[in-house]
Amino acid sequence: MISQTQTRTTYFTIAFVFVVFGMFFANTAHASRASKTSKRQNVSHAAVPIPDVVVRTLNALLTPIPPPPPDTTTNAFKRLIVKNLGPILNSKKDDFAPTVTADGRTMFFVSKREGSLKDGEDFWKTTSPENNDTTWSLPKNESQINSESNDGAASIAADGQTIYMASSRNTTERGDINIWTATLEGSNWKNIREVGAPINTTDWETQPSISPDGKKLFFVSNRPGKIGKDDKSNVDIFVSHQLSDGRWGEPKNLGSKINTPGYDGSPFIAADGTTLYFCTNGHHAKGDVDIFMSEFKGPSDTDWTEPVRLPEPINSEYNDLFLTVPASGSVMYFTSDRPGDAVVGKSSGKLDIWVAFNPPAPKATLVLRGTCYDVNTKEKLAAHVVIVDEQTRDTLYNKDANSSTGEYLCVIPANSKGECGGSFLISATEKDHFPYPPTREIIPMRSDTSRIITHDIPMNNEEPPVVKWVTEDPALLKELPGKYPNYKGVIIREQQTIELFPLLPLVFFDEGKSTFPSRYVLFSSPSQTQGFTDDTITATFNGYWNYMNVLGYRLTKNPTVSVKLVGCNSMDVAAEKSTELSRARAETIKKYLVDIWSIDPKRLPVEARNLPENSTLATTPEGIEENRRVEIKSDDWEIVKPIKREETKKYADYRTAKFSLKNGLRTQTIQSRELVISHNGQEWARIKDLGEITSTMSPEWNWRSQVASKLPIDETDMSVQLFIKDKTGRVVPSNIDNTHVRQYTTKDVTKDRLKDKTRETYNLILFKYNSFEMGKWNHKILEEFVFDRIQPNSDVQVNGYTDILGTEEYNAKLSQNRADATKKEIAGQKRKAGTLQSKGYGKSAPLYMNDLPEGRYYNRTVQVLVETPTN
Repeated sequence: MISQTQTRTTYFTIAFVFVVFGMFFANTAHASRASKTSKRQNVSHAAVPIPDVVVRTLNALLTPIPPPPPDTTTNAFKRLIVKNLGPILNSKKDDFAPTVTADGRTMFFVSKREGSLKDGEDFWKTTSPENNDTTWSLPKNESQINSESNDGAASIAADGQTIYMASSRNTTERGDINIWTATLEGSNWKNIREVGAPINTTDWETQPSISPDGKKLFFVSNRPGKIGKDDKSNVDIFVSHQLSDGRWGEPKNLGSKINTPGYDGSPFIAADGTTLYFCTNGHHAKGDVDIFMSEFKGPSDTDWTEPVRLPEPINSEYNDLFLTVPASGSVMYFTSDRPGDAVVGKSSGKLDIWVAFNPPAPKATLVLRGTCYDVNTKEKLAAHVVIVDEQTRDTLYNKDANSSTGEYLCVIPANSKGECGGSFLISATEKDHFPYPPTREIIPMRSDTSRIITHDIPMNNEEPPVVKWVTEDPALLKELPGKYPNYKGVIIREQQTIELFPLLPLVFFDEGKSTFPSRYVLFSSPSQTQGFTDDTITATFNGYWNYMNVLGYRLTKNPTVSVKLVGCNSMDVAAEKSTELSRARAETIKKYLVDIWSIDPKRLPVEARNLPENSTLATTPEGIEENRRVEIKSDDWEIVKPIKREETKKYADYRTAKFSLKNGLRTQTIQSRELVISHNGQEWARIKDLGEITSTMSPEWNWRSQVASKLPIDETDMSVQLFIKDKTGRVVPSNIDNTHVRQYTTKDVTKDRLKDKTRETYNLILFKYNSFEMGKWNHKILEEFVFDRIQPNSDVQVNGYTDILGTEEYNAKLSQNRADATKKEIAGQKRKAGTLQSKGYGKSAPLYMNDLPEGRYYNRTVQVLVETPTN
């Protein structure tokens, strides 16, 4: 046999050993061992030169007794269960040398069963469509790669598209076994060829194992350079590295950590690319040939950990070899001639394939696989797939998918911390289809489990969607024309700011509830109010979530002032159609102010009603949610006035961007479109409302993250991708377009001797729903805070916004009306600004998240921006 070694133990040789060395074996332990050995059935294979048992026994007796190997039977291996794979895989002849694809669904093995060419050793294939460890299909002879010579152990590449195999074909030299390779095109093996020199020689090269990345080929040889005596029975494991031009480099011996003066064979490099399984009669093996494992430490090909013998019941006193493991590491398949034959039910001296369940958890591995197909016909495509690690920019996969199944499979290595995952760009090309543009697959980092991730590749012969950033030149480039030549993107600037945070005098409740929602910040005892002031508020929502405490603080500071608490309900479901619920909500607020802030209850009159006086549209989910509230009503400025903060803040220099859109797909087939903006490999914002399907330009976007409304804090590029969903449900991605980010701090202003400006932001939020009337409190804010800050050299920008309710066109008009009304108030003052402009943004560039009623109310705003040069 080309790919299997066995000790030639016969009754005669055993008797000879006992006669010659009887003095060493004169105890019952050795006698018992001899009895066990005499029961083994041994198969002789002339193709594999094996050292004589007498010589091995002599060497063993003259060698000092080594320390026992590490105990692997009481730790991670203790749950092992080993079973014969049964009569479907195993026959009455030898069945051995299994090799599985990374996903564990396809197995190749060697057999002399009926149907093999000239009763020789052939490759056979079986599949497990349901990825079941014990249920395999009836094996089929791989006649396309078999020959009339003996064909021995094989190694299937991780994606199942390339096979390396041992064969004695095309050679007349006795003992000359070479390694061959073939590639799978559809369901046919093509391009069958020798791997050639320097791997193949006139000696014995067999038992290949290809690494998951396809760049290392391990194999067994008795060529010169092995450890121990220079005779044909001494075989070692070697490795060859693939060179940049695709050829194989000069093989290197794995060194004495792996190889011994005896037989060392059947290497298998695991999906992690570092764990090596092999068999040997050295390293103090207990059986004839045992399976060991070692880990590559590098950088040299000889840098391995001390081999560890796998425990019983994987190893036995018989021949155990050819171990293979799928990427999941959930099972181990191996070859053994131990008793328990699947066909005859007892030891017959032949080789069978066995499976070990519950091995210890392997190193984490990640398999990324999928199917390339035509989105319209569902035809499978032999697309050329490229996978790039977005963090390292390394190309991890660059191959054609199978032309029959359209499948590709890539094993992604762990990082230096042993973690698998990250952000990967997957693209594909095919001659009759538009390119599948680089599409991001973000996989959470894990080190505790092996995973298989599916990313199918739908390809289209329609024109692919296209998206492109459209940005205005930042103002800084006009102030410093040579600062960033030809720059396109956003500049985040720092500036001394005065910002006004208005307080929304509303508290919202959940359906049917009169208890505070968990998002509000509440104290549990009066002692916690000590030291609290409204000066501690740092941002709009920080202030709003603390509204109960701000209100309590201000009522404490103004002991003669009262506020009315008006409880309301939404009237949409039975639980909400109750003024008692409305009253209970108001009483909840009153109780908190009385118990925690010690406010006299007489200063907190309660009123209950159904819908609010100025209710939000009650036919929408958003309106219903907003009507479940308590209104805090007061005519005292000290209670309702906004919070003022002065600090250094960041802002986008030219505050918005747009995106040009090209759908590619036929308009009548499109169901929806959305943009996904990413930053640092994470989703930053998602824009779903892009207007009419035929629109070629997106609404304006304000650079802020969707979750936290933050601006970028580093200079990593931002990317955008358009996703088109058609009416069949398929999603077609566009290209990924990038734009730059720069940070410009106050230190940069000083360094560049740039004239600085103060930036002041005043929010007017007390607009009634669906109205642009200023109201007395917005007038008061302008008079109290804004008018005196406007100088003749000030630039004033008035921006209007809305919530998401209503159409894009209606909201654009409403926001412009709000901005114009405010502009009119400012223009009517005696103190004129240098410039005064207004603009309505509608709902396209919200300042706050729209998924809560508080956010929608704060988006019904006009923002007055005042920039004034400093001396």
